Amino acid sequence: MSTPTPKEIREKYSDYRNEWQPTRDEGSADMQAISTLGPWTASDRAAREDAARPCIHLDQINQYLHQYTGNLRKTKRAIQVTPKGNGANDQDAAKRSSVIRGIEDKSNAPTAVYIPAAESAAQRSYGFSVIRTEYKDDSSFDQEILVKPIANPDCVLISPYYKQPNACDIEDAFLLDIILKKDFESLYPDAEITDFEGEAVNGLNISDWVKTNYIVRAEYWKIEKDIRTLLLLNTPQGQKIVFKDELTSEERDRRYKKLKLHDGFEVVREREVQIPRVVQYMTNGVEILDEIPWAGSRIPIISCLGPERWTTEGGSAKRTLLSLVRFARDPQMLFDFLASQEAEEAGLVPKVPFVGASGQFETDRETWTELNKVPHPFVEYDAITDATGQNALPPPSRPQYEANFQQYELAKDSTGRSLQAAMGISPLPTAAQRANQKSGVALEKIQNEEDIGTQAFLDNFENGYLHNLGWQINELITPIMDTQREMPVAQPDGTRSTLHIVGNTSHPMGEDGAYNVQGLPDDHLHTGKGDFDLTIASGPSYDSEREMQDDFVDTLIQNMANLPQPGTPAAKVFALGIRMRPELGPIAKEIADVFDPPPTGNLPPEAQAAITQLQGQMQGLQQENAALHADRAGRVLEQQTKLTIQQMKNESDEKMAQLSNDIKVLIAEVQAKSQDSAERIQMFKEFWLENHGAAHEAALQASDQQHAKETAAATMAAQQQQAAQEQQQEQNQPAE
Repeated sequence: MSTPTPKEIREKYSDYRNEWQPTRDEGSADMQAISTLGPWTASDRAAREDAARPCIHLDQINQYLHQYTGNLRKTKRAIQVTPKGNGANDQDAAKRSSVIRGIEDKSNAPTAVYIPAAESAAQRSYGFSVIRTEYKDDSSFDQEILVKPIANPDCVLISPYYKQPNACDIEDAFLLDIILKKDFESLYPDAEITDFEGEAVNGLNISDWVKTNYIVRAEYWKIEKDIRTLLLLNTPQGQKIVFKDELTSEERDRRYKKLKLHDGFEVVREREVQIPRVVQYMTNGVEILDEIPWAGSRIPIISCLGPERWTTEGGSAKRTLLSLVRFARDPQMLFDFLASQEAEEAGLVPKVPFVGASGQFETDRETWTELNKVPHPFVEYDAITDATGQNALPPPSRPQYEANFQQYELAKDSTGRSLQAAMGISPLPTAAQRANQKSGVALEKIQNEEDIGTQAFLDNFENGYLHNLGWQINELITPIMDTQREMPVAQPDGTRSTLHIVGNTSHPMGEDGAYNVQGLPDDHLHTGKGDFDLTIASGPSYDSEREMQDDFVDTLIQNMANLPQPGTPAAKVFALGIRMRPELGPIAKEIADVFDPPPTGNLPPEAQAAITQLQGQMQGLQQENAALHADRAGRVLEQQTKLTIQQMKNESDEKMAQLSNDIKVLIAEVQAKSQDSAERIQMFKEFWLENHGAAHEAALQASDQQHAKETAAATMAAQQQQAAQEQQQEQNQPAE
């Protein structure tokens, strides 16, 4: 595509300014509502001040804006790189994340860039920042990536025809700057027009660009589209995707549509694709001052926008951006009007303490004069009659006037609730409420109530603004950091270090992804290796994350006996549950890999050895645990057997004691009686038969006790032998 002409640039600027004007007007009204002037219009304020009437502004909105931005400052967001393919891995993704954190630190981005952009979106519905690339110093060819704020968002005009909510797909945009006319010539001595007077600018509509003492210099960013032919080739090394213009001249001269490029190559498919190419044009509206290619595929002006609403106006759809202030302007206006009316009515309260007829205060004038300051037990007044001289006038009295302060306060309280509802933010809890709500659940509920009304702005900030910014920085790392260097980086715990970086310029990669690593430290990053994506993380601090990790590992250790065998379906489900908890950090992946190891064919030898070692340790722990369970079961059985035998012995001793006592009683009876021999014989028979049966039963019970003891001992020995055999089989079984 051809370079745009100054006329085309001026027309684009005028078109975009007109499209954005309603949004800018609403944003200006939002900013006035939260300024010292308040929502009063200039005409209303002038009319009241000219009439000496109160025009009060009691700000109610800024406390809720500070609550929103305070939560943003308290909860840090992190741009996390994730592997996508083409040789990317978790280790390089973590290094890229640390590089991005280093860029953020160098730019002071979290405080000086991110928060102002989000704050501007809440205040006026739009905010911006810009990504820059600069040389590290005057003696180096190494460039660095920086993120810079745009203090005045009205200096930016992006294409109003974007489709993505975060405007990452804009085709062109303006970033404006003002230069004094006297400085322009020194900055651009080769410019065709430097004085902007006379015939050189006659007939050109440049009123938006040239003012009395200064001119507008614009960065006009535009995405050019290059049409290229993409080929899918069959080669001796397998299928390969290349652009047609990347082939050698000999290959391009052949009739590749006839399937043969040269021996061994065959075109399977082809299609035309549009490749974006971003260009920055410096212009004053009259001519192109400079043309600078950009290394990324998106325009580096990052938009942070409020929620959008689509309405129909004049038969066409219209996009409206909302701010957090927009619907609170009217309640704030009503609140200020009520406060002004209350102040005005307070001014109507009479200042004269007593009113009476002329002559009623003459006799005791001194007492009446100091009555409001000096207490007196009584005060006299002069009795005066009316004009007829017949009727006495009433004594002096105070005017009865009661201002409607109570009604005004009730109305202001209702207006305050309307303002809170308009902003979707609950009032901050009082100190008494916080004192009575000590539990974590209660505090979390308070936090959720504070955040729920601003969730749309948070989503646009995190998943829109930060995601677009992080995506572009990650894309720029490959072409910008392409030489060997030491890069300051930051770790998740806040520690700082340096990382050795190489790229495609210093260490070009072959088709197999290999490059020269001689002389490089093991812990280095090749910025041209792999494809990566990113996510935005927000959550607990690093210290809280470490506490959660410690608690999780302690829980695993306490439940080691119940953990599933690695490689089983239960272990795979268990590992999946661990991987679904990103707050556990890198240790979660290590633990999950123990229970559900990745395919060994995709791992380096040292990783395979580590996994095999961990699996062996896990299997050994499980075998040891099984042996302990078997030993414990044997001990329990032995103890139960001893208790049973002791119980049977106690019962036998009781029966033998009872039998001995019965025999003694019977002998005594025999000796006490004088009976004939027949009676003695009959008594002896009865005694023998009865007690011999009891003695026989006792002997049988003793035999049964001995048999039970022997049976229990044999059972315990068999169980111990079976446990030992199972342990031996598990040890002989090969590890997965």
